Parts: sequence; structure tokens; C-alpha cells
Amino acid sequence: MLQRLICIMFITVSLLSCTGIDTDKISEEIEFRPNLSAPLGKLTVQYDEVTDVPLSSPVDVTIGWEEADTVFFNIQSSFAERKYIVSMLLQFDIANRYPADIEVDMYFIDFDDRDWPLTNTPILVNAADIDENGKVTKEKSTDPYPYQLPLTDEQIDAMLYSNRIVIRGVVKDLLLTQPIIDSFDEYSISAAVGIQAQIDYSINNF
Repeated sequence: MLQRLICIMFITVSLLSCTGIDTDKISEEIEFRPNLSAPLGKLTVQYDEVTDVPLSSPVDVTIGWEEADTVFFNIQSSFAERKYIVSMLLQFDIANRYPADIEVDMYFIDFDDRDWPLTNTPILVNAADIDENGKVTKEKSTDPYPYQLPLTDEQIDAMLYSNRIVIRGVVKDLLLTQPIIDSFDEYSISAAVGIQAQIDYSINNF
């Protein structure tokens, strides 16, 4: 029994050295309940080819389109076994540098290439502010910022069996004016994706 407890304490101290948590906060029952965070990745979505913009069309024409990008990750190397995970949430820092509203939705793709939706409805991000020359003066972000998305138990299971997250952005009703056409190659959607988890390494789980 003593040897088992020493082994448990050694594992706990090793984990603490990786997370930077104060060892004095560990209770006498050797309970370890940290909150862990890890980045999944960053991406930038832009109109594929600026030359595809209908420049031959008269200005003051409204257009819209969809763009998507994929973040690859290995969550199993960053977090514990499923039995130790109490809760998880995803955090998104989405920045809109288009002078038009965008709608963003996200889903996992698991190892069997199945889609696991994360958003029941798209996340709306307002249009960026631009000046009279079409230059972005203020990008817009998700509200609230950062955007946090708690995961259900089913989504956590899917997350641990996934290696990709897809973010799809739909640019809505962009009004093409000459200043916007002139500055079009400067517009983009960017996102940083991270995950937070509450972990319980209590003695009862060994």
C-alpha cells in the first residue's frame, strides 16, 4: 500500500511540473484537479483568388461566398485518458477583416472521416469597419470575445477520436464598391482555436 501511494505521489508531482501548478495546493487526500489548456492551431481564410472577384461587373454589386480551412491536431498527446476528463470547452478568437458580416460554423472530423457538428447555429461576426479608401480601420471579433463553446460528453468522446477541426466562414452580402475592390486582397478571416479541460486525477481514479 505504501509503495502504491509513493508511486501515485511521484506521478502527481511529475504532472505538476508540466502544468506549473503550486504543489502546496494539493490536499492530503492526494487529489489533483487542474484546469489544462492547449492550443489546437491557427488559420486564415481569404478569397482564393482576388482575380475571381467580378471586377468586370458594375460596382455596387452585392456578392457572397463560402470559405473553409482545416486545423490538424493530436489531442490524445496533450490530455489524459477520457476517464479523467470532467469537462471540456473550445475557445475561438475569430477576427473578421471583411467589410461584411460573416457566419462561422465548426465541426470535428474523426478518424473514420465522420463529421461531428460543434455549432447548432452559425456564429455571427459583424463586418469590419473601413475608411473611405476601403482600408480596414477596425476588425471585428466574436461577441463575447473570446468565444467559448462547452462540449457535451458525446462531443468530448468525438474530440478524443478526432484529428481535424474544420472552420467554415460564409461572407454575407459584401457590397462591391471601387474602394473595396481596390483593397480586396487585404481582407481575411482569421481564427485561433484552443481547448480547455478540467481534469480530475484524484486517488479514486487509480
